[in-house]
Amino acid sequence: MFRNIALLALAIVFGTQPAAAGQIEYPQVIHTQYEAVDQKTGGHFVLWSEREKIFYGLDQKLFPGARYVDITQVTPSVGSITLTYVEVRTVGSPTSDYLYLAGNVRFRVSGMTLKSSNFPAGGGMTPTHQ
Repeated sequence: MFRNIALLALAIVFGTQPAAAGQIEYPQVIHTQYEAVDQKTGGHFVLWSEREKIFYGLDQKLFPGARYVDITQVTPSVGSITLTYVEVRTVGSPTSDYLYLAGNVRFRVSGMTLKSSNFPAGGGMTPTHQ
């Protein structure tokens, strides 16, 4: 019994190799694209940047629904601020709105599905193909 445990312990100790951490490469580019589930009414998109809030789809008369949202976030180098580029195509418009932001940007999406992302699989940030 003790011999089996000792062999197992030796196998674990000598069979594992230390993992070396890789360097993060810059610039880092994160790209995500959302598309409205219902193209006629559009989805809801809210963006927060510092103290400003930008709405799409909250009230159809004031803020038309978003047909699609394309977000690109770029971090040029270590310690630099993130630059965010957002393209929003609303239901009632043939042209897109473009937002260019710097610093911390958060957003909430509802009534839309994630169509593409360059996040690694398994983190919940990549489209699921059913």
